[in-house]
Amino acid sequence: MSEPPNTALFSGLLWLLLFSISLPLTAQDKNAWVLKNDKDAVKVYYRKSSDIYELKLATSLKVPLSGVARLFDEVEKYPVWGYKITEARLLKRVSPTEMYYYSRLDFPWPMSDRDVVLHTKLQQDPKNGAVMSVSTAVPDYIPEVKGVVRVRKADTKWTLIPGAGGWLYAEYYLHSDPGGNIPDWAINLALDVGPRETVKSMRKILAGADYQNTKLAHIKE
Repeated sequence: MSEPPNTALFSGLLWLLLFSISLPLTAQDKNAWVLKNDKDAVKVYYRKSSDIYELKLATSLKVPLSGVARLFDEVEKYPVWGYKITEARLLKRVSPTEMYYYSRLDFPWPMSDRDVVLHTKLQQDPKNGAVMSVSTAVPDYIPEVKGVVRVRKADTKWTLIPGAGGWLYAEYYLHSDPGGNIPDWAINLALDVGPRETVKSMRKILAGADYQNTKLAHIKE
């Protein structure tokens, strides 16, 4: 795979819920994003917001907007490419651009697994063609699962902007609280491994002809 242009960025997903937690923080501008790492063309940033971290992940991907939108729409396949996602299922399809879904995340022992119920809406800017997928936690949409901690606060946003040469400029943002205390070693491991593994899996799937040639009626390329 050729190296993507510097202006082409892409980003990560639900497993980042694991990292957005309360931690001690050294003195810094609370509004400034801090680069956690930049490896394998995947950049991970964080910043402090109230008592929890906000996260942002960026990388690059060469695929049509419709291909990514299709991948996001195939909820049951999330465990195939999403880091530490063990279960995902569609709960309600409101329209081609709106849905409710459930996802469960594998947390390292001795921590309990987390799960989250999200309401997602997809929209496209008619001016620049940018596609945005915004998700908000709706924790009481279905009953809680015994032995699993329900994530009660999560706000995420994907922004995908078409770039030159078939590349997408994209960014993923997360602000959430998974509940409980997460040890530093688990956060550092996930921040170093999780983003790269997720993007690597996504690239492999999206390189397929089905996704490269996908055309969706509600997405304008």
